Amino acid sequence: MNNSPWDKFILLGASAVVIGLSVSFAMKAKGFGETFKLVAASPNNELPEPDIATTEIARNFVVTANKWQTPTKGAAPKPVPLFVSIPIVESQGRLIDMLDPSAPKLREPVTNAWLLDNGLDFLNSSVLQQDPDGDGFSSLAEWDAKTDPADPTTHPPYADKLVMHSRQQQEYKLRFAARPDPERFQIMRLPSAKWPQRDNFYLKVGETSEDGQFRLDSFEEKKAMNNVGIEADATELTITFLPKNEQHTIVRNQEYGVPTYFAELEFLLAPGNKFYVKERDTFPLVQDPETKYRVTQVNEESVIITYQTGAEPEQTVEIRKK
Repeated sequence: MNNSPWDKFILLGASAVVIGLSVSFAMKAKGFGETFKLVAASPNNELPEPDIATTEIARNFVVTANKWQTPTKGAAPKPVPLFVSIPIVESQGRLIDMLDPSAPKLREPVTNAWLLDNGLDFLNSSVLQQDPDGDGFSSLAEWDAKTDPADPTTHPPYADKLVMHSRQQQEYKLRFAARPDPERFQIMRLPSAKWPQRDNFYLKVGETSEDGQFRLDSFEEKKAMNNVGIEADATELTITFLPKNEQHTIVRNQEYGVPTYFAELEFLLAPGNKFYVKERDTFPLVQDPETKYRVTQVNEESVIITYQTGAEPEQTVEIRKK
């Protein structure tokens, strides 16, 4: 087998490259110390001339008192502190400092301090119509009543939630029909919506009708001309209508109606629940069982109601027709 001379040439070339690299690394290592050799510095005690102009500017800046200028804002400029937390509201081009008692009221008629003290959302334009404590009364109603809008145990009187829808009338009809003897008087009860049956009562002075509605108090004998010009008996009886403790006068042979009025009411905390209360009668409210309510007078456009809780003074309120 013939051996090629190229193998020997390649091996000799590789050996020469390795030897050359080794020599190069050795030379660089020998000069490594020279690269980091420290050079001694020559002493120099001279300073350059100072920049007088620049030095003067710096000195003046240090010695001059710099005062903070509080920025202003708004159509009517008002200082706005930068590092102090002050509730300031811009409304209609003016700044309102909510802590300033002399500042305009943000939500009329309540004061800014009242809004802050009770934690109300004064940035909301409908804040006075809100009911934050859920007792059924708006914040404005609580302001008017001087109660706490954030505490459901304090609120305006429940009577403020009563409204009147109408006045209904019912008549108790009577007629002085005869005088059977000097001591007794025949008084007829005529049919009406509540008393459809006709009835006769024969009463002496001081006696009460069998249905318990009236008492005969007195009489006065009189004469008067009738519609055909003949003198006739016109004796008058004075009675007390007991449900209302009112006195009425009825004349012989004339029909007389004693009006009884009813108020149609609604309690707004139970909307849609309308009820009727007769004049002089009491009525309850489920939300306020400790208070006694009474309808004292029913007018065409309003109703007068009294209410009393325990030993507290009795209160009177007029409720206008809705």
